Amino acid sequence: MTRPSSPSGEAVPADQNRKSANFSTSAEISETRLLQMLEQEDAPEALEALYRSDRTGFAAALPLARGREPGNGLLRAWTARLTPEPGLPLSRIVLVVVLGLLAGLFIKLPDLFGGGETLFFSESWFYPRNLSLGPLGAVLAYLWLRGEWKRPEAWIAPGLLVLVGVFLNLLPDTNADTSVLAFLHGPLLLWCVTGLAFAQGRPTVRHGRDYIRFFGEVIVFSGLLLLGGGVLVLLTYGLFELLNVPAEWVYEWMVPIGWSAIPVASAAAVLNRGRESRIMPLLARIFAPLFLLVLMAYLVRMAAHLNELFQDRDVLMIYNILLITVLGLAVFSIAGRHEKTGRAGALEWLLAGLLGLTVVLDLVGLAAIGQRLWNLGITPNRVAVLGANLLMLGNLGLLLAGYARLLRGTGTRVALERVTAQYLPVYALWTAVVTFLFPWIF
Repeated sequence: MTRPSSPSGEAVPADQNRKSANFSTSAEISETRLLQMLEQEDAPEALEALYRSDRTGFAAALPLARGREPGNGLLRAWTARLTPEPGLPLSRIVLVVVLGLLAGLFIKLPDLFGGGETLFFSESWFYPRNLSLGPLGAVLAYLWLRGEWKRPEAWIAPGLLVLVGVFLNLLPDTNADTSVLAFLHGPLLLWCVTGLAFAQGRPTVRHGRDYIRFFGEVIVFSGLLLLGGGVLVLLTYGLFELLNVPAEWVYEWMVPIGWSAIPVASAAAVLNRGRESRIMPLLARIFAPLFLLVLMAYLVRMAAHLNELFQDRDVLMIYNILLITVLGLAVFSIAGRHEKTGRAGALEWLLAGLLGLTVVLDLVGLAAIGQRLWNLGITPNRVAVLGANLLMLGNLGLLLAGYARLLRGTGTRVALERVTAQYLPVYALWTAVVTFLFPWIF
């Protein structure tokens, strides 16, 4: 039999076959013990079990072990994992509060400057063009300001933010189809621009994978903050109403400022809590089976009522929302997984089936869009929808091929993350075309 390590630092025989957890709690943690574990074949698992047994002791011994083995990759990884972000408590909180307030005050500009008395500050002009600029601009500014900018390329992100904002406000006709498309695609372009700020002006595939994870968790946190904020607003309004105190300010000021601050607060929360979240895979496990059932039922129903998709514009719009939701579910679920290799599980089989059905639906949708173009002629809206569906089909096809390789055991989850990261510039290019070129082409 083999013995676990002792407080004195006796070596654990290398040929022991018991699980790391069997000896991880048997003695006080020391730097000597950490260094001994590095020599074992199952060193990563042994260190993880030791950390779970005594996190405080592990964190105290890690710098000492790192001092004796400064070049060890495992110790460097654990140091990065356990090192808190510098300047977090006060400076980052102040930055988030200031940016959130500025975003909220930006949204309130029409009220602050008299509404419809001037063209720019009239609600019908200001909000279609600028509703998203405040919240998204705050997120971009936070990512930009928290980074260490050492290259001129870093100014591309704030420069593009200003460019998009100025261009949208120069469009003359609010109700024109091309203007509406620009108002819708401008925020999507800004979402891509925030990726540049996230990457500190040096975008790579690795940065793209990290940004996808970041953005997925920002969506989740924003939803949670929105629900909590809604409860706070209702309670605040109700309490002041009980005192017969005018509470209109709750909806006139508290709601828009709070809503505008949610994205930057969510971004700060996600970045400050590290990379260990399991939220997206959990949501995928819950919703993937439900979406699979919905799509199967929809296919059966669509077979019996196929004409509605080809004739009803509203049905086609809901259909495209469904495609985007499934694509997001597949992308964010794989981005949130920590296991980069290994066998595919039930979730991967579910997502592969979901992607396969969605590819079929996208092909049917493309046929419906093509028929409308043929029968009713070319319009900016139809061309934009056609381009978006072609982009989604390409992304869905690449993801489905990656999932197929993963299920056969010839692919990895890292490769799946890389697919979408490499596809982000394609989305950015298309949103730029719709935003900047469609108003001139049409």
